[in-house]
Amino acid sequence: MRRPSLPVFLAAALAITAGLTGIPHDASAQQRYAELPPGRAYQVCLAEARRNPDTGFEAAIAWRDEGGGPPALHCVALALFELGQFSEAGKRLEDLATGMPGAGNRERAAILGQAGSVWLHANDLSRAHAALTRALELDGEDPELWIDRGDALARSGEYWEAIDDFSAAIDRDPSRLDALVFRAAAYRLLDVTDLARDDIARALAVDPDQPDALVELGAIHAQVQEFGAARTAWLRVLSVAPGSRAADAARSALQQMDVQVDR
Repeated sequence: MRRPSLPVFLAAALAITAGLTGIPHDASAQQRYAELPPGRAYQVCLAEARRNPDTGFEAAIAWRDEGGGPPALHCVALALFELGQFSEAGKRLEDLATGMPGAGNRERAAILGQAGSVWLHANDLSRAHAALTRALELDGEDPELWIDRGDALARSGEYWEAIDDFSAAIDRDPSRLDALVFRAAAYRLLDVTDLARDDIARALAVDPDQPDALVELGAIHAQVQEFGAARTAWLRVLSVAPGSRAADAARSALQQMDVQVDR
């Protein structure tokens, strides 16, 4: 029985590959995890957890009991997330981040960042903020961590603090259009529409059909009663991304605007 090494686990945790070939499609994979090469076992476990969380969870537990170490513990937590057990998944990820012998700050931060994302799914904004703050103390160069903590702050109504985090993400990676859109939304909610417009203009200059940016552009127009321009932006979302969540948001915004204008 081979115990997966920590370096292999951490490499996979930070860069999980997609489109893997030859991966078993049922829980019988758990019988072979301990005999597979460590990286392969981890990939198989993650694939099963995502495809079939119930059997994936059982397989991950079996692997953990067979000495799977941190990779198995991580797979258990992600299976719980797929099962909608967000609180339990978040707790296990936090425990894992503090219990990985030999792990560096970047690796611990990555796991804590996942915990923060899970707490966001659970809408536990306090736990999300705490986990992401710990992650940033370990690795302040990851823009994803800044964006997620900014999300937690914005959902809590702390818009100026959220703007600081989104700005930190943009400083580290100016190509992150999502951070620009989030920062624009925060500015809009603070009624600083000129800065909101600037951020959306920057995002759309890179990608004129970016659906989330178009949704936010419509919201900015609607806030200052530019209803025709708002409608144009939201209809554009329905055209370029008809089956997306952004399209759902645009459709809802159009309905709400029509009700308000008709009053």
